[in-house]
Amino acid sequence: MFPAGRDRLVSRMVSLPNGVALRVVECGAQSERAVLLLHGWGASSYMWRHWFIPLANAGYHVLAPDLPGHGLSDKPDDDVYYTCDALVDTVLALMDVEGLRDADVVAQSMAGTIAVDLARRVPERVGKLILVNPVLFGRVRLERLFKLVSPPIIDAFLPRLVRRWVVARAHRVVYGDPTRLNEQDVDEYWAPSQFPGYARAMRRLLHSFRWDRPDVDNMTATLAPLAQKLLVILGTKDRLVLDARPYVAALHARLPSIVVREVIGGGHAVNEERPEEVVPLGRAFLLGL
Repeated sequence: MFPAGRDRLVSRMVSLPNGVALRVVECGAQSERAVLLLHGWGASSYMWRHWFIPLANAGYHVLAPDLPGHGLSDKPDDDVYYTCDALVDTVLALMDVEGLRDADVVAQSMAGTIAVDLARRVPERVGKLILVNPVLFGRVRLERLFKLVSPPIIDAFLPRLVRRWVVARAHRVVYGDPTRLNEQDVDEYWAPSQFPGYARAMRRLLHSFRWDRPDVDNMTATLAPLAQKLLVILGTKDRLVLDARPYVAALHARLPSIVVREVIGGGHAVNEERPEEVVPLGRAFLLGL
């Protein structure tokens, strides 16, 4: 499993004060400026596989945790760990344990909400911020239906439903061009889904996390202090977070210092689907180029 066989990448477990252990994949010298890569719902640090070496070569200490419930991290069997506030606490605790006074943050999908809340709560600890198809800028497709058909009673048999073909089909939906997904990618996402607690954790996240989109006025007020250090990257073929482009256009009209970049044909996970375009965008923004 990732990052086995990848030169310069190190995987280790980090124990937090609340007893939860996170798997963290890192690259680059610890003396360099830190950048946190935060994945979305159902993903893992594997999502950032193309980002580690380029950012480390640019002079960063790159850290990508598997958030609680994901990858090789612990999967607590309690809803309290999967609220947005709890996940912000988790990221802060990780920064404390790692001795990070502050860090730049790159966040995809669900993690975009975590990153914005983190920057709002402790602005002095967040440097530059890159949001990739963040859920808080759009409407999550079929969210209400998925909640309706996933009551707690299904926890008993939910793990049996996470078959490899299900994972493959779901992941193809998050790519604008499904042919870019290969068999190794499917295996890397399917393997951690087979650990006890994964499916239940995903259901808990679905019900406990904050998926709503604030109105433009409220979001403008939230982002105003962050606007000069914010890059938003949108895939124009995002099938999961809908109507984000007009919403971001409205935000940009009010906060023109926000940098917005669109990847034509890119899907929801454009950061891993189109690294040849998205990684240079992110690296240049972080470096101020």
